[in-house]
Amino acid sequence: MVQAPQIPFDFFAPTPASFDSFVVGDNAEVVTSLYALTDRASPVKPPPAVAIWGGPTVGKSHLLAATAAATNADNPGAAVLLAAGDAFPADPFVSARLICVDDADRLTAAQQGWLFTAFNHIVPSGGTVVVSGRTPPAQWPLRDDLRTRLGSGLIFELVAIPQDALPGALAEHAARRGFQLSDEVLTYILNRSRRDVASLWQIVNGIDALSLARKRAVTVPLLREYLARNNLSDSGASEV
Repeated sequence: MVQAPQIPFDFFAPTPASFDSFVVGDNAEVVTSLYALTDRASPVKPPPAVAIWGGPTVGKSHLLAATAAATNADNPGAAVLLAAGDAFPADPFVSARLICVDDADRLTAAQQGWLFTAFNHIVPSGGTVVVSGRTPPAQWPLRDDLRTRLGSGLIFELVAIPQDALPGALAEHAARRGFQLSDEVLTYILNRSRRDVASLWQIVNGIDALSLARKRAVTVPLLREYLARNNLSDSGASEV
């Protein structure tokens, strides 16, 4: 009996966030503004803060991670990426010029104190604090002096890509990776999986890697195997 080849774990790991892998949709202004922060040579003075808000699965975490990654690509350590669930550094006097904090509307009192000090440390020298939350920053349950600072720059609402645009976006993403999604596979993905872009991108990337490892075409049976192995199937997705 011939055993199926072992699939490296990395094939099933989420792809690191980048601006290239983000579906812009109606969010061109926020993407452009965040990308500008990564350019050290830009003559434009950066804002003290950029606040992004929106519902779940619209891509807030993706954009913050992409901003930090692009900043650190040419200058390691230039950006710090944190989230409300993380343990913050002990010292708020960081050497970074960019601090990205995801779920800033859920910060503890200690984290708020850290971010207040860090903000006052990096902004006078041209640094920027980028934060995300579920509602406009004026509504975040934070101490007044921090909330005011986080809302003192650019504020954007991040909106989800329209559902009717998902098939085209998925097909385009697959094409960039060098393969084609059949209508059958595309329909199966959209009917059986969560419809947020991050999950859909992970599926396309993963099924591509699995098909290369198995030297098989991307088909519904192969997709079904990938979804089962990674617990990505959402039985209620077809009702969305």
